[in-house]
Parts: sequence; structure tokens; C-alpha cells
Amino acid sequence: MGALLVPFLLIAASSEAAQDGASEAPERLHLIVLHTNDMHGQVVPLPATWVKDQDPPPTSGGLNRIGAYIKRTRDAAAEEGAAILVVDGGDWYQGTPEGGLDKGLGILKVMMLMGYDLVTVGNHEFDHGVAHFEELLKSAPLPALLANARTKTGGTIPGTGEYSVLERGGLSICVVGMCSVQTPEMSHVSTRDLEWEEPADTLTRIKKELAEREVNVDFWLPVTHCGVYDDKKLAKAHPDLELIVGGHTHTVLHKGEREGRTLIVQAGSKARSIGRVDLWFDAETKSLLRGEARLVNLYGEPAEGEGVPAIAAACDEMLRRSAIAMDKVIGRLDGALGRGKDAYATTASGNLITDLMRAHAGAQVAIHNRGGIRAGIEAGEVTRRDLFRILPFDNNLVTLTMTGSQLTDLLTRSLEGRGRSGLEFSGIVAQVKRNGRYPTVVALLVDGQKLVPTQEYKVTTNSFLANGGDAYIEFQQARERVTDPILQRTLLENALAREWKEGRGLTPSAENRFVILP
Repeated sequence: MGALLVPFLLIAASSEAAQDGASEAPERLHLIVLHTNDMHGQVVPLPATWVKDQDPPPTSGGLNRIGAYIKRTRDAAAEEGAAILVVDGGDWYQGTPEGGLDKGLGILKVMMLMGYDLVTVGNHEFDHGVAHFEELLKSAPLPALLANARTKTGGTIPGTGEYSVLERGGLSICVVGMCSVQTPEMSHVSTRDLEWEEPADTLTRIKKELAEREVNVDFWLPVTHCGVYDDKKLAKAHPDLELIVGGHTHTVLHKGEREGRTLIVQAGSKARSIGRVDLWFDAETKSLLRGEARLVNLYGEPAEGEGVPAIAAACDEMLRRSAIAMDKVIGRLDGALGRGKDAYATTASGNLITDLMRAHAGAQVAIHNRGGIRAGIEAGEVTRRDLFRILPFDNNLVTLTMTGSQLTDLLTRSLEGRGRSGLEFSGIVAQVKRNGRYPTVVALLVDGQKLVPTQEYKVTTNSFLANGGDAYIEFQQARERVTDPILQRTLLENALAREWKEGRGLTPSAENRFVILP
């Protein structure tokens, strides 16, 4: 399957009537690109923590407000005579209880109502496997693009296209969707059965293909789920690009960022804002004259007549369904469950999660990836929704037998900053020396003794890492693999419930499992 076929849509640019009654071509064409990325199923607005002069701050974003803004902008563009293109940079549903309903189907159905022209596939779309993603698109056929991943038979994933050539306001625009080539390290194991191509090579291939078919393209627009760093690489490889709409790294780019002539934009994450890029083209040459990027914060609910009732109703229904189970208080924390990125310190959330994993499995060591801990919460009453914010992924436990050499290799690579993700751990003490941003590992201790390369250790981890996630292949090399279906969220909930039953709160360990040597 090649290009995704999208119905022809032409929005005429403004014109002035000539004296004889005929319309003259305008001097400039105005194109508005609206973009979101990494919404992760965020139905409800979130506190606008960047507003410092209000306590509490207002809320911003959410799917209903974004849908209303898209509608308002479409209406205003039609009145002005501007063209509009609405795109998303991937990671649509995974991350909230609402997004988890029916494994993402509800969010996809809402996105169909929101008016997206094209959406790029993100790595988290595959969290339940490639086959499940295909079924999602059968039930909710979003106009999805993924050009740089191909099946074993050489085609695109069913339900997706590589690119789409659309007409907007007299411009021929080719939108190409691409996802990070590291997806097989970050998502479901079935993504390793796909053939992944570097985005720059993909774009070169498609440019050549359309040129050979003599398809006219005035404006190339990659919509990527690769991250800002890789978007810059793409811009360097294709310096003729004027705009890249990105995602994946959750980067807040208020006015975009330049790499050469290329403007790179990204709208943060969690549907807090929507990105807007205004582009003006010469009507005859179709060359870009000027471009402006900004993020639009969405405070306050849509006024009557501004919103899309079907979106509001669908969001309300998802919230109703999730609230039945998720808003129940299941315990109390007597200490904050913080997370962080300090390379020289473990975190309270990492300590608690790995301690519970190790105790449940009866293992000597427990290991968890920092990237899988998505939020921290303050001390106080805890609901299931809070636990879902912390651990939104349906990872269960896997216990393995590993050698001291395997453990040393993967932990050293992580702690010294050479791994894809930092690791949290229980049962291990890391003796390190300061060496700039990341430490140098001197020794790793279990039960007070240095790891012995040939000795075997019982290690428990989550199913994502156990399947080689974040490129920690040592877990796949381990022996005596035992899978426990219990989810990590369930371990947390059970621990909170036990203390709650006794009238107590749960106090996470705040110890630092690093020892900084002089």
C-alpha cells in the first residue's frame, strides 16, 4: 500500500474581483497548520502550571477544547479564505484510564470527530501489538500515516498509508508520516517483525517515487514521531524542507526551532495546548514567503455554539465509565512519591515500585525503567486514577535467572548514561564516583557483596524490559524465565490497601541506593 487516498478538498484563497467581474489570483496564499502530538488519552484539561499569578492555576487543554478550537479555526479560515490542515504527531491513547478503555478505541473515535486530516502513528500505538493496532484502525479508520515501517510482505501496515498528497488553497502538499526507528526497543515485541527505515531515507525514496510519477508537490510536510534531535537530522539531510511537525519527546516549542531553513514544531504533550503555524506563499511561484509558529493555550470550556457536541458527549461517556473504578480511594501515602532524572540518585517512586516487585517475587534484585514511571504524586489519599498516572502501562512481572556479568553489563550501561533509559532498582547498592553528568560505576553490591560474574542471581523486572525493551538485551539472554500476570499497578494498590486496612498510610523509602565515593 502506498499513498493514503484522501478526498480532494480545496479552500480558495481570498481574491479581489476584477473590473470585468472575473476573479484575479491573490498575491499570497495563507495556509494554517494546526498540530498536536503525544496526547496520550488526555481527555480532561490539566492545570496550567506555567501560569504563576493564579493559585490554583487555570486548566488548559483536553480533547473537547482542542476539538472546539479546531472547529473555530476552520470556520474562521473559511471566512478569511485561508486554507487549513490539521495533523497529529502520534501517541494517541496510551497513558490515562480513559485512553485504556477498550484498549484505545474510545480515543480513536473521538479523534475521528475532532477533524484531523492526517495523523502519524506513534510508538505507543503498538503497546498491545501490531495486530491490535490493525484492529483499532478497522473499528476507527483514522487517516493514519506510517511510511518508514513495512511488513514482511513489503507493504504498509493495513489501515495506514505512507503519504498523502492534498490540495489546500491552491497548494499541492505532500504529508509524510514517520515514526522512530527505535520503536522496536520501546514497544511491543511484534514491532520487531516490521522492517524499519531511517526517516531521511524514507523521504528520499518518496520524493523520487513522486518525481518519477510526475506528481507535482509544492510543499513537503513530514509529520514525525521521532523527537526533536532526529527531526534536526532529517532537516540536515533534506535542507529544502520548510517545516517539520514533530512528536515523541514531549518538547514544548513555543515558537518552533530552526535547523537551517527548516522550522521544527512540537506541542508538548498531554493535550495541554495545540500548535499553530501560519504560512504565507507566493500565489504564482508557490514559494514560502513567511512562517510563524506558536502554541495556543486553551483556557475555559467552549462557549455555547463553539464546541462540537459529539466530542463533548463522547468525552463525558469515557469519563463516566472510567470513574466507576478509577475515582475510588484505595489508600494513603504518608510520603510523596516523587520521580526525577538525577543520575546520582534513586527516587521514592522507583524505590517503592522495585521494593514491592522484589518482595512479591522473592527475588534478590528488582529492576524497573525510569521511563515507565510517568508521574509523581504528593502525600495524601490515593485513588486508582493516581496509580494509573504513575504506571499507565499494562506491564506484569517477569522473574529470571541472570549472571553477575549480565547484571553488571546492563546496570553499568544504564547508570553511566549509555542506555536508552535510566533504571531504578531494589536489592542493589551502586558504588559510584562523580564524573560529570553521569557517574562512573565502581562496584555493584547485592547483600553487601560485589556481584560475582559467574554467580547466578534471581532478578525480577517488568515485562517491557524482560522482552528486551530499551535495548536491554541481557534480559532476553537470561534463563529460567517465569511470568507472573500481576500488573505493577496491582502491586501498588495491594500494598496501599493492606496499610489502609490497618488504619495506616504507606511510606515509600526515600533512601538513595547510590553511594558516592570520594
